[in-house]
Amino acid sequence: MAFSGVQKYTHTFENEMNDEGFLGQNNIAARAFEARRLLKAWYAHHARPLPWREMPSVYGTWLSEIMLQQTRVDTGIPKWHAFRETFPDVAALASASEEEVLKAWEGLGYYRRARLLHRAAQAIHDAGRYPETHADWLSLPGIGPYSAAAISSIAFGEPVAAVDGNVQRVASRWNGVTEAVDSKSGIQAIQAIADAWLDPDDPGRHNQAVMEIGALVCKPKAPECDRCPLASTCRSAINPELWGVLPVKQPKKKPQAWSLHWHVVTWGSKVVVVQRAEQGVWANMWVFPESAPSHNFTDLGRVGEPVKHILTHKRIEATFQRWQAPDERSLRAYAEAQGGLVMSWVEFGNRPRPRLLTKVWEELLRQTSIVELH
Repeated sequence: MAFSGVQKYTHTFENEMNDEGFLGQNNIAARAFEARRLLKAWYAHHARPLPWREMPSVYGTWLSEIMLQQTRVDTGIPKWHAFRETFPDVAALASASEEEVLKAWEGLGYYRRARLLHRAAQAIHDAGRYPETHADWLSLPGIGPYSAAAISSIAFGEPVAAVDGNVQRVASRWNGVTEAVDSKSGIQAIQAIADAWLDPDDPGRHNQAVMEIGALVCKPKAPECDRCPLASTCRSAINPELWGVLPVKQPKKKPQAWSLHWHVVTWGSKVVVVQRAEQGVWANMWVFPESAPSHNFTDLGRVGEPVKHILTHKRIEATFQRWQAPDERSLRAYAEAQGGLVMSWVEFGNRPRPRLLTKVWEELLRQTSIVELH
């Protein structure tokens, strides 16, 4: 059904212009020029007053681009402010410990972004200046083609087109790209459209405008074509069948189920925690042990119901089992056997930990009668 819609659509736009005056398939350059003009006028009146736009800086732009990957804007705004308060400039970020950076990143997930941001800050600080070109930004840890294009165009005015998920969606619908946008041919097709659209005189605002259209108007499930400035040049605007078809993406692997059992082993106000390995899920973050203590520890029961949590490739169901050690010596022996440490809950609260733990943190404190963090 969806595919027949694509076929029907492709056949419809074989001419330069249809009876309604719509610019057709063979005139991309003219359509792109008109789309650029309309987009510029729309953005001037509809751009959101985001803090990194209101207070422009290279540091703020770079941070926003990394932070908003796989993070919603409404979640990112307060974290952007908080992160900048903790690390006001690249020198402060570069001189911080990785643990401090991960703690400040807590709640955003995908912690690899924070580690690479930290490494990039150290490289920038060592160099004594920010990169200014797309190519130079690409040389930094955690910077891919999109981030490099966005930062270099917004902060330095380099005329390069930035392509993120929003741009993929808008461009694929605008020009009827039926290849998967994450395939080699699809990537090339979308990049060609983005390049044709690009305003070389104001590339930063242009790139933000295209992304803004995707975020506010050309939405994934319910595009609002009736208020889209690009509707008169867009092939999908007059074919609603395509809204649910484009953009086409390659099938994703289903996330693997992960049954996770964490053991909350305490004695008084002390708790045993372990640091995860440097590689893999939640690298270097602090969690509870996954092995139960010996029989002389008191089983205090489970903390609430199993907690469900989704990562990119994993579907987690976590249970938290509470135990009480017979004495501090036994607690420390258990910690040593697990390769972990004994900490106060206050100290644990100040260490970077997975977002999954924040879902049960208050309940853990309540059940263990610890109020030190409040």
